[in-house]
Amino acid sequence: MGDSARFKVFANYIKINFPRVKSIADIAGGKGSLQVELRKFGYTVTTYDKRHIRINRNLSYKYAYFDNRVKDHYDLLVGMHPDEATDVIVTEAIKRNISFCVVPCCVIPCVIKYNGGSSYNLWVKHLKKIAESAKYEVSIHELPIKGKNIVLYGRPK
Repeated sequence: MGDSARFKVFANYIKINFPRVKSIADIAGGKGSLQVELRKFGYTVTTYDKRHIRINRNLSYKYAYFDNRVKDHYDLLVGMHPDEATDVIVTEAIKRNISFCVVPCCVIPCVIKYNGGSSYNLWVKHLKKIAESAKYEVSIHELPIKGKNIVLYGRPK
């Protein structure tokens, strides 16, 4: 089980680093806990998840994978421990020429070819390299939470 403060800490990190963003897609967002925290800062958020679970009926929630079939416009794609959606967040942000901010939790490549095995650090570096090769300004930081706490974020140059 992850750090109980992870959603609040990540939402605050997003607020600090993306102050002009208005609309966010929370991808593989589970029950919508990150959406709850982001809404406190005034963001418009839609959570995408394939599972039919959510903590609050008032959340904007789509029971779907996030991919090129999603035509809605967002300013930022985010994911807190999004499992197999991690590389989807990066690649879809690049295709849409928008920013992304993700906290990977495990190495589960889905749409990007990856030969680094199960090394978490190599996975994060690989995602960073993909974004940089697409002319993105990319940063890596650590969140003050227990467990997987590396934040990878990118902005189009």
